[in-house]
Amino acid sequence: MKKRKTPKDFNQFIQYSSLAFEMIVIMGLGVFAGIKIDDWLNLNFPVFTLVLMILAFIGAIYHAIKNFIKKK
Repeated sequence: MKKRKTPKDFNQFIQYSSLAFEMIVIMGLGVFAGIKIDDWLNLNFPVFTLVLMILAFIGAIYHAIKNFIKKK
């Protein structure tokens, strides 16, 4: 038999989907800002893109862990 989905299951799905979207936005903004700074400074090697991409990734992971701990 197929298990019926409860509102709790749907709420968890929405929470985790929004968390994934927030992580994507954080990383996207970091990369976008890095590209713009590298273009503005006319650099040959994308230093700011790499640094901001790594910092955005760390920030997104921190944000996710903070939300997981808060939900428990």
